Amino acid sequence: MRNIKGIKSALALLVMVLFVVGCAASNTASTSASAKKAKKEKAYDPTGTWEYTVETPDGANGGKFIIAGNPGAYSASLETDQFGTLELQNVDVQGTSMTGDIEVMGNSASVECDFDGETMSGAIYFGEDAFPLEGKRISK
Repeated sequence: MRNIKGIKSALALLVMVLFVVGCAASNTASTSASAKKAKKEKAYDPTGTWEYTVETPDGANGGKFIIAGNPGAYSASLETDQFGTLELQNVDVQGTSMTGDIEVMGNSASVECDFDGETMSGAIYFGEDAFPLEGKRISK
């Protein structure tokens, strides 16, 4: 009789240990799945050709905004009718925002834009003036 009680106690203890180990393993699996899902979420990629317009005192001007490269090493240029191709310097992409500098007729200007999927908005800052910038991606 004592042997049966001892065996029952040992089995009960074994069942409890297996339950605890099983719970811990399922928590680790869900944490691992969450980590994998987070890794799969990619950072926003602004690369491609964008059609843009800039509102100036002389009216709207437009062209193509071309962004190439990879995270940490993007390059960009603005193709304009008036000034030709303007290469952006110091291009920096953080999340869905991008900044860079251009030179227009010997003067420095800053470009800032925010991306929202296939559209963007921002401004070109030239001295004290800010000229609104809008665009949409036409190819990747």
